[in-house]
Amino acid sequence: MPHKLLIIEDNQSIAKVQKHIGVKIGFDVDVAYSLAEAITLIEHNNYFCAVVDYVLPDAPAGEAIPFTIGADIPTIVMTGKIDSQTRDTVLRYPIVDYITKENRQAYHYLETQLRRLPKNEHVRILVVDDSAATRNHLTNLLNRHNYLVAVAKDGIEGLAQLEAYTDIKVVITDNEMPNMDGITLTSKIRQEYSNEDLAVIGISSTKDNQMSAKFLKNGANDYLSKPFHPEEFYCRLSQNIEMLDAIATIRLQANSDYLTNLPNRRYFFESVQEQLTKNLEQQQGITLAMIDIDHFKAINDNYGHDAGDDVLKGLADFFKQHFPEALVARLGGEEFAIFFANHTYQEAQQQLENFRIEVDKHSPTFSQDNIHFTLSVGVTHQLKTRVDEILKVADLHLYTAKESGRNIVIAD
Repeated sequence: MPHKLLIIEDNQSIAKVQKHIGVKIGFDVDVAYSLAEAITLIEHNNYFCAVVDYVLPDAPAGEAIPFTIGADIPTIVMTGKIDSQTRDTVLRYPIVDYITKENRQAYHYLETQLRRLPKNEHVRILVVDDSAATRNHLTNLLNRHNYLVAVAKDGIEGLAQLEAYTDIKVVITDNEMPNMDGITLTSKIRQEYSNEDLAVIGISSTKDNQMSAKFLKNGANDYLSKPFHPEEFYCRLSQNIEMLDAIATIRLQANSDYLTNLPNRRYFFESVQEQLTKNLEQQQGITLAMIDIDHFKAINDNYGHDAGDDVLKGLADFFKQHFPEALVARLGGEEFAIFFANHTYQEAQQQLENFRIEVDKHSPTFSQDNIHFTLSVGVTHQLKTRVDEILKVADLHLYTAKESGRNIVIAD
């Protein structure tokens, strides 16, 4: 089910824009034009977050804000009042953010925040600081934005937490700590993680004006002087996470097949070659399979290329269901490859045979045209130095399968 978003805004034109943004993102949106309407809606619904106007007909001084906060609804305040007194009043509450309706950019920023909040439920931040008060303060700030949080009281514990939680995306670390300081921690982190995989934000209350440079030169992505304002903290954190997400998206696009979202030929060869090199040190071979859709050209000729694409996408989904622990890639056209990292050669053969049978039975469900098709498979287990050499053997078996009447698995 989609997350529910509550908009509390008395201006119908602005509420319409805000609702459009929420719906575009995927929220189920309710609109209240007064605090009274909002109270009624909250009594009957569970809201993931709320966008609240500061000035309402029945709440002219921001009374709606403590109400949504009191209902445990993460709250974004959006208002036309931009004076310092209003801002200070709003920021006394544990809100997600405060946005002024100054121009169109404000609505772009609102969209960014609303897109970010559901994603944050899957983002873990590691806070490293020897001060329990600071750890608690940062944890509270992060919880407002739905982040997962891990904590450590020094660099040694921080490294242990990185090993315990493989989903940590950002480390926020103080410098002045016993056992291992933040700069040393940052340097050790960079020995294992690149700044494209994990961001480090240094923090410190020192008067040393060289501290930011020390952190950055040792691999930190950013730096904040304590005490810092929550708004600056959130902006810097969001920018670093957006950067990591952008890099991850670029990597995914570079390594994925555009149609099926399976890994592509490049990623398959690089990943398998890396594992092959490790196996060679222990004189262990690897198991690779080549799979081809039988008579795929006839499918395109008889049903059209859109139907052919449906077949490829449906088969890709079937691969994902049946080979969750294997690396499955689309090499091109109707040709796929599988690398079995965690199965014996006999187990791989049996899995492939079972898969061939299941595709024969269920392939009509893969496309709107209910196209039935079968697969030919070649599988081999080899100890060779290059992936392409092993695939050539699997490809020869695949050719034999085709020559033997198709819809069959041929092994060594």
